[in-house]
Amino acid sequence: MRDVEGLVRELAQGKISRRQFLYRGAQMGLATSAVAGVLAACGTKEGEAPAGTSPAPMDTTKPDKLFLYNWSNYMTPGIKKGFKQKYGISIVETYFDDNEALLAKLKSGARGYDVIIPTNYMVQIMVKTGLLLPLNMKYIPNFKYVGPKFASPSFDQWPDGKKYSVPYQWGTTALGVRLDKVSEPITKWAQLWDPAYKQKINMLNDERDTPGVALRKNGYSINTTSQAELDTATADLIAQKPLVREYDSLNMKRNLVAGVPLVMTWNGDCLLAMQEVGEDKVKYVFPEEGYSVWVDNMCNPIGSPSPYAAHLFMDYLCDPQVNADLTNYNQYSSPIPAADAYTQKFIIDHLPTQAELERGEFLNDVGAFARNYSEAWAKVKSA
Repeated sequence: MRDVEGLVRELAQGKISRRQFLYRGAQMGLATSAVAGVLAACGTKEGEAPAGTSPAPMDTTKPDKLFLYNWSNYMTPGIKKGFKQKYGISIVETYFDDNEALLAKLKSGARGYDVIIPTNYMVQIMVKTGLLLPLNMKYIPNFKYVGPKFASPSFDQWPDGKKYSVPYQWGTTALGVRLDKVSEPITKWAQLWDPAYKQKINMLNDERDTPGVALRKNGYSINTTSQAELDTATADLIAQKPLVREYDSLNMKRNLVAGVPLVMTWNGDCLLAMQEVGEDKVKYVFPEEGYSVWVDNMCNPIGSPSPYAAHLFMDYLCDPQVNADLTNYNQYSSPIPAADAYTQKFIIDHLPTQAELERGEFLNDVGAFARNYSEAWAKVKSA
């Protein structure tokens, strides 16, 4: 009976999904009718966070380690050292390549992470699929420093009032240009279809951002759910493929430094390359057709060994000076306005202007249509 009570408690606290409850209930020998009755009593549907706005009581015992699942080269060693000095908790960091790989890992049953760093649209997907625990903002007092446009974003607003994410960094996906390797001004995505640039183009290995380029090239939203529009973008990417050196989401800075003329990239990687080889040789271009804007977020996934440590980490990263240290390290943008006072002038000077920001578009969760993007990207990669 105690095992059943524990299972119900895990469901109520959002630590397991409805599907996991059904499976484990069956393993315990519970009748299907009994399991259904418990689910009805809990009022929990698959893909839906448990109702109620009061977070579960938190065990405030400090662990020895915090397990961080992050993008590569996205955390300064100084912050790890500072966090350990303040709380006595060592950060153990492992890495994923893209949002879809992160989602697949957690959906396959991988557990043991305290903090993960999904991008805005992936937060929506993970909440809907029951992979995130709601946060107790009492333990994140430094959240008061988060800027208004990041404090209550559209991708983390839910009917029950719960919150699942704290912003980590934000940025843009646009075009890095080696000015010394091209003979004309580069201002549009459409120029990446010019045969003159054959084998001089690198695109991201990303099933949402890269189709997004072809969508914007054709005047469509990067969040389209029109199959006809996605088919047009897919055909364009297949036509472009002979011009592409590589689909790569790991070495954008290295490729720009090495002299690849046109690199679809994130702002931080381009700024790092710019600092290494000079602003006279590298430029970050916001294409006229538009581009994607993103926010990477700190979230506490189900199966977390220490939600308390996760909250301490999120609070630590919301300190303006600490977040500025992160920005100075990776050259992305801080969601905390007070961090600007501690941020390198070079980074501040290369933020998009208001006019450039108006051409930006957030990637959103497209629901079941996400499968269509996966299928479209598979067609491109296999062409």
